[in-house]
Amino acid sequence: LLDNALKYSNDNPIIKIGLIETGREIKLVVEDNGIGISSEYKKRVFEKFFRVPAGDVHTNKGYGLGLSYVDSVVKAHKATIELESVVGKGSTFIIKFKK
Repeated sequence: LLDNALKYSNDNPIIKIGLIETGREIKLVVEDNGIGISSEYKKRVFEKFFRVPAGDVHTNKGYGLGLSYVDSVVKAHKATIELESVVGKGSTFIIKFKK
């Protein structure tokens, strides 16, 4: 998540990492001010080898594996992952672990 936050951010990346504990779960939150992901691709970004088609952004090296690995690790821990994103504003990934 941090690698993508850096790769797909502008010249001055701001990355926030936090933990939020509630009665039933612990949330790991990673938020960036990057290019964002359009709603049509939010579910697909976790697919192996998928990369958002975005013009010159593919100058960033990658194979579309990072978020699929994240998804696998999250599932192995019986957790869930959510993505909130606004194009041009950034993305927030929320991993929820049950207590």
